[in-house]
Amino acid sequence: MINSILYFIAFAVIQVTVSLGATMVCKMWFPDITETSSTLLLIASAISSVLTIALFWACKWFRGNRDYIRTRPWTTLLWAALLGIGSILPLARLEEFIPQSWKTDLIGDELFGMLQTPEGYFLICMLAPLAEEIVFRGAMIKAMTAWCEKRGIMGWRKEWIAIGLSAALFAVVHFNPAQIPHALIMGVLLAWLFVKTQSIVPAFIIHWINNSSAYVFVKLYPNIPMDAPLVDYFHGNERTLMLAVIYSLMIALPSLYQLIRINRKK
Repeated sequence: MINSILYFIAFAVIQVTVSLGATMVCKMWFPDITETSSTLLLIASAISSVLTIALFWACKWFRGNRDYIRTRPWTTLLWAALLGIGSILPLARLEEFIPQSWKTDLIGDELFGMLQTPEGYFLICMLAPLAEEIVFRGAMIKAMTAWCEKRGIMGWRKEWIAIGLSAALFAVVHFNPAQIPHALIMGVLLAWLFVKTQSIVPAFIIHWINNSSAYVFVKLYPNIPMDAPLVDYFHGNERTLMLAVIYSLMIALPSLYQLIRINRKK
């Protein structure tokens, strides 16, 4: 457990330190830049993600390998991709039932600006998810399961302690109240996939698709703010929205079932 806390602290310190450092440097070179500038946030995101990956690799807290890909798990990856696609609208709809006082979005406008460019897409939808998968699944879950084994906690209890704790930390580290419920649910799903496959690849695919959905919505609906009600994306038609959610569930639930079936004995 100590190692897991260390990983969490290391990740959080990098995020905060890079953000403050990038702000100070940019203000020295570009006095007119604001602390919430999309450009500044992109720079901070890029530096923090690269530093995180480099640190966890250099310290051997995470070691990637090709063993999982060598097993040719194409069926699992296909169902993971379909689950990622099918979960986008249901999770977004679920968020709308959260009390408004809990839905403070600290970075909605800035995230909208960050996703306007190809560079923003790469950093927010690919590089950042890779860094987070390395930390919260690749390193943290292994440390948590090892801690459970030392204390004689085995089987499904060991797995779900690691899944629950890593998902909770994953949600908290987003530092944005509006993202926490979504991040918690996704954290449980991604952690479960890692436990069953012992690879960050399936989880990364879902994470990438989930983040990419924001980029797609920004590009398709540039005049709709990111904190707008979901029904606004369906021209105010509640019935169309509900049908879209139902169709999405018809993709997500069978995909989840197939992933459970394929990994049941693992």
